[in-house]
Amino acid sequence: MSREIWETAQKCRKTVRRTDTLGEANPLTGLVFCADCGAKLYNHRQPYPKTYVNEKGYTCTRSSRDVYACSTYSLTGRRFDRQCTQHQIRTVLLREAALAAIKAASGAVKTNEAEFVAKLRETSAIRQEETVKTHKQKISQGNKRIAELDKLIKLIYEDNVGGKLSDKRFAALSEEYEQEQAELEQIAQLQSELNAFNADTDRTDKFIEIVKRYTDFSELTAPMIAKFIEKIVVHEADKSSGERVQKVDVYLNYIGKFDAPEPEFTPEQIVAEQTARLKRERCRDAQRRYVARKREQAAMATVTV
Repeated sequence: MSREIWETAQKCRKTVRRTDTLGEANPLTGLVFCADCGAKLYNHRQPYPKTYVNEKGYTCTRSSRDVYACSTYSLTGRRFDRQCTQHQIRTVLLREAALAAIKAASGAVKTNEAEFVAKLRETSAIRQEETVKTHKQKISQGNKRIAELDKLIKLIYEDNVGGKLSDKRFAALSEEYEQEQAELEQIAQLQSELNAFNADTDRTDKFIEIVKRYTDFSELTAPMIAKFIEKIVVHEADKSSGERVQKVDVYLNYIGKFDAPEPEFTPEQIVAEQTARLKRERCRDAQRRYVARKREQAAMATVTV
C-alpha cells in the first residue's frame, strides 16, 4: 500500500458517515464547513412522496429534501440553540461546485502544465528561486549568530559569578544579547516560508499525478471526492440584489483553494437566464400580493368579529 492511499484511507476513517432514510451516506459529509463560524455543515435528507394528502385533505406535491446547513444552527425550531446563521445549500449545488473546480484545475493541467505550476507558485510566499537563496543565507547567518550569542551569554554569566563582571554590567549585556536573540527569531518565519515553498513543489507534483490518473470528469464520484477534495467552505446566501447568490470556496488536495473560471454563456443561454429571472420576479410579486391579501382578509375578519 502506498503512502498516498494510506493517507486517503485515514482521512476517510476520521469522518463518521451514517446512513439515513435514503439508505446511503453522503460522500461530502465531513468536508463542508461554515465560512463564518468554521463549524461543519450537516447533511439533512428526507425522501418525501411525490404526492400526499395533508392534514386539511388537500393533495400536495413535494420533492425530496437534500441540503446542508450549519451544525450550530438548529433546524428544530429552538432559537436558543442557534449560534450561527443557517448557510443552507442544496447538495446538488455543492456537487456542481466541486466538480467545476476539479474540471477547471484538471483542464488547466492538461492544457498547459507549466503555466499551471507557475500560477500556483504566484500564490506562494516565495515566488522566485533567488528569494530562496536569500532566505537560506539569512537562515544560516542567523543560526550562526544565535550560537555565538549563547556562548557570549554563558561567558558573561561565568564572569559575573567569578566576580570579573559587575551585576549592573552583566544585566545590561544580558539584556542586550537576549534582545538580539529575540530579533533573530524571525529566521523561524523565513524557515517556515522556505519549508512551504518546498512543500508546494511536492504538493503540486502530487496533484498533477492524480489528474493524470483520471480521464473521465463527467460525473463526481465518491473516489474522486476522496482524491481531489480537501474541504468546501460555504458562505451565507446574499439576497440584497433580489436574487439568491451564495459563494462556495472549493479547496483541492495539495493545492488549496482553486477558483474555477466563470463560464462563458451563449446568447441563447443569456436570453434563457433573463427569461427565468423575470419569471422568478413575477412569482415573488404574486406571492407577496397573495400574502398581503390574506393579511387584509384576516384583519377584516378580526374587526367584524
